[in-house]
Amino acid sequence: MRIKTDLDCSMCSVWKKLGTIMICPPRFKRSFALIASSFLVSSAAVAGIEQAVFSDTTGATQSVEGNDLGFTSINSAIQLYISSGLDRKLEVQLVSNSGIIVDDVETSVINISDRITVGGNDFYGKIVTLDAPPSDGSYRFVVKSLDLSGSITSTSSYSFVQDTTAPTIAGSFTLTRNAFYATIDNFGQTNTTKQLNMSGVTDANGIDHVEYWVKQPDNTKKYADVQYNNDSNSVVIDGSIAASTNMVPSPGYYEIGIDVFDVAGNKSTKSRYSHIDLTCPSTANDVTQVYNANSGVWQTYSPGMVIYANPVKVRYRRNLNDFATPSAPYGWKIGNAISYSDGNYAYYERTFPYKQQYTYFHFFSESGHVCRTHHLRSFNFTLASGVDLAPVHTKLAYKTNLSNDWVTSETFRTSKPATITTVRLFGQARSYRQKRTLSSGGTCYIEIGSSYCDISTNYKFSTGRGYIPYAHHAYKADGTMGLHSGYLYTYWDFNSPQISSLTQNKMGRSIQMNTFDADTTSDWRSSMWVISSAGASAVVDGNVIALSSPTMNKVDYQHREYTFDTSSLDVAAIVPITFFVEDSYGNRTEKTESYAIDTKKPEVLVTYNGTVLPEIITDIRDLEFKVEDFSEASLTSVQLTGSDANENVYLAIVDKGDGNFSVEKPRIFPTLDYDSGERYTLNMIAQDEFGNSVTKSIVFGYTPENLIVVDTQQYLPSNGAALYDVSDHAIASIYSEEILTLDSSQIATGKQQAEISNRKNSDFPIVVRGNDGLVTVAPGETKTMVVDLGVSGSKLDIEVYPANNTEGSAEFMFNIPTLTTIY
Repeated sequence: MRIKTDLDCSMCSVWKKLGTIMICPPRFKRSFALIASSFLVSSAAVAGIEQAVFSDTTGATQSVEGNDLGFTSINSAIQLYISSGLDRKLEVQLVSNSGIIVDDVETSVINISDRITVGGNDFYGKIVTLDAPPSDGSYRFVVKSLDLSGSITSTSSYSFVQDTTAPTIAGSFTLTRNAFYATIDNFGQTNTTKQLNMSGVTDANGIDHVEYWVKQPDNTKKYADVQYNNDSNSVVIDGSIAASTNMVPSPGYYEIGIDVFDVAGNKSTKSRYSHIDLTCPSTANDVTQVYNANSGVWQTYSPGMVIYANPVKVRYRRNLNDFATPSAPYGWKIGNAISYSDGNYAYYERTFPYKQQYTYFHFFSESGHVCRTHHLRSFNFTLASGVDLAPVHTKLAYKTNLSNDWVTSETFRTSKPATITTVRLFGQARSYRQKRTLSSGGTCYIEIGSSYCDISTNYKFSTGRGYIPYAHHAYKADGTMGLHSGYLYTYWDFNSPQISSLTQNKMGRSIQMNTFDADTTSDWRSSMWVISSAGASAVVDGNVIALSSPTMNKVDYQHREYTFDTSSLDVAAIVPITFFVEDSYGNRTEKTESYAIDTKKPEVLVTYNGTVLPEIITDIRDLEFKVEDFSEASLTSVQLTGSDANENVYLAIVDKGDGNFSVEKPRIFPTLDYDSGERYTLNMIAQDEFGNSVTKSIVFGYTPENLIVVDTQQYLPSNGAALYDVSDHAIASIYSEEILTLDSSQIATGKQQAEISNRKNSDFPIVVRGNDGLVTVAPGETKTMVVDLGVSGSKLDIEVYPANNTEGSAEFMFNIPTLTTIY
């Protein structure tokens, strides 16, 4: 603000030497305005709402930058921390989407006492309190900057959506089993617990995030972030979280729940109680026994022991105390794998031909997970004389209609239509004729001394996706000594995965590809049909450039998010990018989209009043900054440093549109020692919408147009006392030749808040006489004082003198940041 007055000593020098007194005339003779008010802002300074503080619907205090209001759940009066300049008033309004003014506050004039600190950064402005929006809907804060006459100098608007309605949780917790026996009422390890689900989770403005929690035995809660699927409006809690020892330290009956937060911060909660047990019973007392057909006695198994019959009988003994009960459902699964029991033990009995090749079984916990697996092939027996060894399968081969060659493998996979026409089963030669069967295929015989036989098949694969394990068995020719010898595993998939959406994050310099594979299952077969790879390539200047491998986030078993980094593309242009996703069978989907990609730094051009930057400027507000870039870019930070006073301050940035910017004027000392190298440095940062930033610095001297410099005034040593001439006038003073007036030509009246700054490199403190007494200002200090201009206004006349007899010089600045009137 320019304050008109004839002030002959705004920037004065007092030099004490040799016992003589001399006051010299000004270096420049002109009508003067008091040195402009200072304004300190944050490193990304723009005038307006620096911070909004309120309580939300959860009771938490929120502090949000004005440009980040977005969606809010304001549940209290709201405090707005607004930056502006000295000599300004603010009118702040809360306006509804229909234009109704809900609340309107006009502040008093901003003065030097209105210094506000937010986030460690200082600025001048006002804290304004407005009522909360009366209902949900779209609103905006309108901030008008007014001069002292009430005219609007600038207007800014901050739109937001008020949303106090919590998300809806319509569903109930369900459990998706990986396999076996887990239920939502009692679940355990990940080999049975694939994920927990909650459907029907919606919000009008969108879900922000979801937290899963488990209440601990000490009533605290452990939390974990979990996935929200926008496509299905469901929450997915992966088994690695739900069935983790971090969340569930010991078996027990736990309250589990989810907290769902919408984009405005509203929270909904739903919970239930479940038994969770990630442990297994002790097997210290478990025993495996083999029936001795010769003695009729059960014997403890030991490798190499003799058996007198084949098939052989084996039983597994477990302690009854280790089984779960209805009231304490932790331990071996109730009733599972029990053939009979006595008072202390439960027994599970199996009879099978030796030697087995495939068959196995599990013992489960009550929570449904596998606690022990027994493979019948693990037994090692010695056959008694006259006891035959069961048939032994060695390998399998097949032919298809695609080739006449034999393929030796137990596995067949295809994404092309095919038919398996013949299967050959191999086995060890025996002294007896062997029988082989193949499910849905037929029967063949391996003759004595031979090692294979063939079965004609008609296994067709042409549509959809699927898995069929065709079991084969081996017997003696009479059907005895039968055993399960293995499978021919067949897998097929003719369906391609889908690219459901592509979303660019310009600031993150990335593109997210969302995929969906309907073939992936939720059970133990989930690894059979999966996406195996994803990628993208861009065409830049006619060259195909592969993007680096993406990061992958698994939303649920069918949905994935792939994020591609585009920062490696050295380009600022519209770029076509082709994305692909491929499953484990080679089925592939591609999609090409064009995107604005910018990895080039913006350019900052600096001019002064439309011309080349001079070595010395007179008004920092006349600096002009032009930010040029392929994409939208802006000046985000302007920092003033340097001078003999070691200045370090961030300046408010004024956006003039079309990439043009200027800055507000701070309180700034002239570079009076310019010839000795005194300079200011202005450090600028510009950033575009892709996050590319550039730093530029300029160096200059500063001599404001309104600077009045009094030549060095000699002063007699006075032991800190003021000296006067024969007319009783102070030897040194700060004065004006006319009454001080405001911009509106109104006379300044009443008490004025003034500042006196003694430069850091001054040799001694100074004393200034104000209406509220003497003020001593040490080198490097700035102090406030009161100057009373009376009820009808008056000229300025303020005494100043050295505070001690130290020889040297002192340079100081007197400043009334804001002239006011009592009328």
